[in-house]
Amino acid sequence: MTSAERTLPELDWSTAAATGVRLVRPGPRVDATHATKAVADLYQYAEQAQGLVRDTARIEAPTDTAPVRVVDRTAWLRCNVESLSGLLPVSERTTATGHITGAQIGAVLAWLSTKVLGQFDLFAPAEVAPGGRLLLVVPNIVAAENELGVDPADFRLWVCVHEETHRVQFTAYPWLRDYLRDHARIVAELTDVGAPGWQDLSRLISTRGGERLTLLDLLPDTVDVRSTIERVTAVMSVLEGHADVVMDRVGPRVIRSVGQIRRRFETRRDGRPGLDRLVRRLLGMDVKLAQYRDGATFCRHAINTVGIDGLNRVFESPETLPTLAELHEPALWVDRMGRTS
Repeated sequence: MTSAERTLPELDWSTAAATGVRLVRPGPRVDATHATKAVADLYQYAEQAQGLVRDTARIEAPTDTAPVRVVDRTAWLRCNVESLSGLLPVSERTTATGHITGAQIGAVLAWLSTKVLGQFDLFAPAEVAPGGRLLLVVPNIVAAENELGVDPADFRLWVCVHEETHRVQFTAYPWLRDYLRDHARIVAELTDVGAPGWQDLSRLISTRGGERLTLLDLLPDTVDVRSTIERVTAVMSVLEGHADVVMDRVGPRVIRSVGQIRRRFETRRDGRPGLDRLVRRLLGMDVKLAQYRDGATFCRHAINTVGIDGLNRVFESPETLPTLAELHEPALWVDRMGRTS
């Protein structure tokens, strides 16, 4: 299929927003004093994280091109609908398929709005945030620190360091944003959201029984899609692993309980039971957890072999990104970079 023959999927984003807002669950009950302090802390720690990440990652990035926003769940959902609708524009005609798909996307975003601690929104509209925007979801951060039983100040700074690392990645190397946007559009253009699996996910889950299923299974099995998914998987693994490594390298000198936070957070990542685990599997979030681990392993190997500045070569261009094979065997990437020095 040529690019001229591709058509973007029909999506009714107003339905997605309305459905999502209706389904968003309220956050933890916190009195006004504690809520105000949590918001103030996150703005303060987001600013503090800038220097910590710059010194730890050894990457210089502008500080005024991607604003920080501390948001609640509904605001996070609205931001993502705004960004996704720019990435995948609405069809000129409203159809039943568009309504149904929009409602399903809204339901997915409502569920995610209760899980995401922070996000660098790289697809934010240019007129709103030309360099992207950093979103910190305050009710989820408060809920997580309560659930984990960790020091709130340490945990809030730890989260901010992770998300600031993503802000630095995309503002220091703007090509990354265009690279991921282009690849996301390729997949979207090759995907038929009118296919039966997209219209009745519950039926598809029941017919697949105990087999592993994610939304990736609903994408067409073509060479274009497979190669695109492989490239996106590799780059996202590096980005997530790099952020995890940086947040841990900041270390107990700054975040006293970083070891405890990491141990408890990893247990929390893995320990979701029942329906929550099913939804996470459907959305491919177990794939995302693997990205954190594979990417972190890759980054640690590179740092141990060629140092932090050697690892930073990964962000120079699409050609210096690891392939999926190199991600799983970092020595191959290190060898290739040595041959091109």
